Amino acid sequence: MSKTKKRWVILAGLAVVIIASALGAMQSGVLKLGAKADEKKKEPPPLAFAATDIVRLAPQTLSVQLSMPGTVQAFNQATVRSKLSAEVRRLPVREGDRVTAGQVIAEFDTAQLRNQLAERQAELESARATLAQTERTRSANAQLVKQSFISKNAFDTADDAYRAQVATVQAAEAQLAQTQLLLSDAVVRAPISGQVARRHVQPGEKVAFDAPLLHIVDLARLEVQAEAPVADVAKIVQGAEVAVEIEGLADQPYKGRIDRINPTTEPGSRMIAVYVLLSNDDGRLRGGMFARVKVQIGGVAPVPALPMAAVRDDRGQSYVWVIDDGKLARRNVATGVRDERAQRIEITSGLNGAEQVIGTKFDNLREGMLANIVTADAPKVAARASVALAR
Repeated sequence: MSKTKKRWVILAGLAVVIIASALGAMQSGVLKLGAKADEKKKEPPPLAFAATDIVRLAPQTLSVQLSMPGTVQAFNQATVRSKLSAEVRRLPVREGDRVTAGQVIAEFDTAQLRNQLAERQAELESARATLAQTERTRSANAQLVKQSFISKNAFDTADDAYRAQVATVQAAEAQLAQTQLLLSDAVVRAPISGQVARRHVQPGEKVAFDAPLLHIVDLARLEVQAEAPVADVAKIVQGAEVAVEIEGLADQPYKGRIDRINPTTEPGSRMIAVYVLLSNDDGRLRGGMFARVKVQIGGVAPVPALPMAAVRDDRGQSYVWVIDDGKLARRNVATGVRDERAQRIEITSGLNGAEQVIGTKFDNLREGMLANIVTADAPKVAARASVALAR
């Protein structure tokens, strides 16, 4: 084979290789373009949020509502106790009955006391008779000692007997007075006006000294004993008006006034008792009802705040969703005071105020999702975003 022929064969082979490489490159490019087109087809559309769904961090004066659980109780109440050990003969009132101050509410059997009273009266009369005799003897001896008919020692003996008998009379008078007092205590009278809340004994029972007989409550004036955390007590002002919600009477809120604050914490807790005066003009309130006292504590200065709906929680970590460069981004934040009435919450760190925060709760949001803000003239885009969120 000549040299010229060999050269043409080599050139033809190179041309085939070049053409094959070009065809392979074109085919690879077509495949890549197809893959990119498929990826574009699979990529979800960007989420569209209305302008009303976007909020920004702004300074606001928050009003904190402190909610304190408590129990309704009568401001005036008394447990009537027995002042003697005897049998209850009569008990004319029962639970729910109204009584007035000074009304007879119980009587004891006084047969034994009357016998004792007669015995003490007889002892007193005997002691007084003896005292009169010793007094006459002492006076006679006083005259005799002046006339030197008896010695001074004899007069002193008579004088000592007289003084001893004076003490005996005084003791008998005291015992008689004690018996008379017991007879008086055998008739029990109501110490306050109100209603009988509990009757502890029945007629015919024998009770011991200081045993409870009746419990009387005055429902005309009530108070709520609420419990406040130690950290919040300094914010509560004595005399401030508060709202009181009564369990079972949610249709009728009550107004009260903080009457006093306990200076010490309750045993076994870090809570302090706060007493709220409550009127009971309609008579619907009863002792022992569960109540919740709500106190408004105003803020001193504006603080950076967001709507509560914008702040979410993940295992104790508060966070918000923001739109950053057309994508969703999660920002962890630290929170402070909560204003339940205005539905605002303080943000102490995590935002600088320039972020576009999603202020409405949406489900299925993920980091990096495409997002944009639409106006009222783009309903179709917003509808598409809603469908994407639902998925």
